[in-house]
Amino acid sequence: MKKFKRFTAALLTLTMGTALFTGCRGGETQTAETDGEGNYTFQVGHVVTADHSYHLGLQKFAELLDEKTDGKVKVEIFPAGQLGNEADLIEGLTMGTIDMALCNSGNLASFTDSYTAFDLPFLFRDSAHAHAVLDGEIGQAALASLDVVGIKGLANWENGFFCTWNNKRPIEKPEDMAGLKIRANNNPIHISAYGALGVSAITMGWSEVYTAIQNGTVDGVSVSIPSMYTANIQEVAPYISTSSEFYVTVILMMSKSRFDSLPADIQTALTEAAEEATDYQREVNQQQTDEYIQALKDDGFTVTDVDKEAFKEACWDAVYDQYAAQIGEDTIQSILNDY
Repeated sequence: MKKFKRFTAALLTLTMGTALFTGCRGGETQTAETDGEGNYTFQVGHVVTADHSYHLGLQKFAELLDEKTDGKVKVEIFPAGQLGNEADLIEGLTMGTIDMALCNSGNLASFTDSYTAFDLPFLFRDSAHAHAVLDGEIGQAALASLDVVGIKGLANWENGFFCTWNNKRPIEKPEDMAGLKIRANNNPIHISAYGALGVSAITMGWSEVYTAIQNGTVDGVSVSIPSMYTANIQEVAPYISTSSEFYVTVILMMSKSRFDSLPADIQTALTEAAEEATDYQREVNQQQTDEYIQALKDDGFTVTDVDKEAFKEACWDAVYDQYAAQIGEDTIQSILNDY
């Protein structure tokens, strides 16, 4: 492993959302407004389905927020990209045209490099390791760092470990990845890691992935198991692996200008509800991961486990050498060794 300069880490918190009801307004984003009597309605967008842990976590967040404010704050949840893809959502937050969003950290790379350390491949040993970092000093500093781009980070939730599914062959060792066209987040480190594995990384919105695999634009995709299963990706990419190349946080975020305009008691309720819903969302995500893997096996799919150390060795040095100017050795070593 190479040595690096200091980096002030940043992690994710995605905009709060709550499902007191779910709706769509013709794809147009609108800012929430008070009714003049101290009641507020916030809109929150995400890109996955309404049975995903994102949505269920937002529903829990909504319930908690309703309780904490005696019904003064309502949240409308818009799933499946109804308010735009993740790049659109993040840009809307920075411009103040979207209230809240839940987006994965990989898509923040175009807006800030505060999350760079967390994008490194095979950084976290397991979910417990990731949670300790995200809930600790490094993760909280990352949340706070979003202020400078006009985003209020509320909490670090999780997408989970990304695994590669494809329609060409089983993935068991690094060499099996070579030559594949895989949909990736628009994230430089992810793209570099895939390049080191011989993969052609192609970026596109999540809503385009199923059709892109179907028509041969890409051979597969690397994303979390719940996201793939709920989108039925196994129908077009039946070679399923648990490669776990990246652990991806999703951030519950709010427009900072919108957050700053709120009374102090509403701000406190928002941050407390987001934090308290964190464990619930993570638990649901892990339950779904375990359930969906078993369901895939029950349905006759072969789910291959990989030698993760071999994959790490194949891409670690190349990626770290490339990003040595951005990522500090002390931060990396703290994440790897101190948790």
